[in-house]
Amino acid sequence: MEWDSQHLSNLGRLNFRGFYTAILEKDDEIISAASIRIHGREMAEMPFVGTESKCRGQGFLRKFLVAIESALHFLNVENLIIPASIEIVGMWTKKFKFSHIESAMIRTIISSNTLMFPKAVRLQKNLLADDAEADNAAMEVNEVQNNDQNEFQQNRDERPPFIDLNLDPSEEAIDA
Repeated sequence: MEWDSQHLSNLGRLNFRGFYTAILEKDDEIISAASIRIHGREMAEMPFVGTESKCRGQGFLRKFLVAIESALHFLNVENLIIPASIEIVGMWTKKFKFSHIESAMIRTIISSNTLMFPKAVRLQKNLLADDAEADNAAMEVNEVQNNDQNEFQQNRDERPPFIDLNLDPSEEAIDA
């Protein structure tokens, strides 16, 4: 079905345009997913991020967030805003270095069409705060990529050799 202007709401609070979906896959299985909307250079919002329950506690969310933050940093987005339930604010602030919204950011959020949930707390992370932090994030991305590449190479080495379908079975036995 195609959506045209007749099907879109004129109410700003019901405008869900501009969302991107980011996914983290492993072995063709979706591990984590997030919805992200960029509101110019000042901020991006990520109202939803989730990890498959069987994959929680294994560092996948950290890898995923590093990749998302790196992409937003590359786009010169200054802040990432998330809504968090009261029960997990501590996780976001301690593990992932988010903080409560600064007063200067409140005005920006109010003037933007951001998604919010009842009883949620908005948190922010400054993505361009410190070049040293940006360098650490870049190093972390490189480390994640190197680990993934080493894992890929290890898995590749464990696979049986390819069978050349262009050879007669007797020729292949001779080459082996």
